[in-house]
Amino acid sequence: MQLRHLKTFVAVASDLNITRAAERIHLAQSSVSEQIQALEADLNAALFDRTRRKLKLTEAGQRLLDHAHELLARADEARAAVAAAANTIAGTLAIGGLETLCAGYLPPLLAYFGTEHPEVGLQLRSAGSGDLRGAVRSGALDVCFVFGEPPDTPELKHEVVAEEELVVALPAGHRLAGQVAAGPNDLRNEPFLVTEQGCVYRQMFEAAFADNGARPRIAVELGSIAAIQKLVAEGAGCALIPRIAAEAGNTRMVALPWTGANSPVPVSMIWHNRRGKRPAVRLFLDAARQKFKSGGAHPLRAAPSR
Repeated sequence: MQLRHLKTFVAVASDLNITRAAERIHLAQSSVSEQIQALEADLNAALFDRTRRKLKLTEAGQRLLDHAHELLARADEARAAVAAAANTIAGTLAIGGLETLCAGYLPPLLAYFGTEHPEVGLQLRSAGSGDLRGAVRSGALDVCFVFGEPPDTPELKHEVVAEEELVVALPAGHRLAGQVAAGPNDLRNEPFLVTEQGCVYRQMFEAAFADNGARPRIAVELGSIAAIQKLVAEGAGCALIPRIAAEAGNTRMVALPWTGANSPVPVSMIWHNRRGKRPAVRLFLDAARQKFKSGGAHPLRAAPSR
């Protein structure tokens, strides 16, 4: 198997759409199709079911995908080992984060690292917490950033690099908009906008009101923080979100410091124990620690010493 064909296969398997995959990996659609066909010929197996309007992985394709990320990760490790022996650093790092962190938190860090190490290519992807950890475990991502501290596992390492305060987001004309802060008792029976069950932002909300009888009323469940911001600005309700998400809002939304439980929220950096030994990954981890410690990546409070 040629590695470039395997990379193209992973891109198509991730999107299940040749057009989107071609755009993401900067190839013509015809080149993507040719590489997939070459890989199928090499393996003597169909990797995608093309009988329907939407692509679907065959059982053989799923079996290959189960191994593909690891194969590509091991190839990257081999390149890194050769580069380290030759005293050079190159390659590409795939960095992931929650939507909110990718929008306002990680770009300054990536810009700083790119300036210091232009020989290393960078990719930034957003996803949910579970998908991000899974991508680091499989090798699809080198490093990811999430809210909260993930459970300890033998293969994944994590480090709290910063802490983010929770705020209550209110419509600009809300009765509490003139206060300096807000707590559970201020929000009794207020309509709240929350993300879906299982989302890290929903977990923040549940934990914040877990020990208080003044639990607000859940008005709407939404799929993203961006949708919550818009509905808060339209006056549809309140929300409990990280300050960075409120800062990305608009002038029709007011953010009050949260005085209840579960604030501040840790921001964790996660990487794979084995791949963390790659020179480029080590450099990125060190750059993240330096920027967050100095407060230079984003105006957040640095994490306390542990």
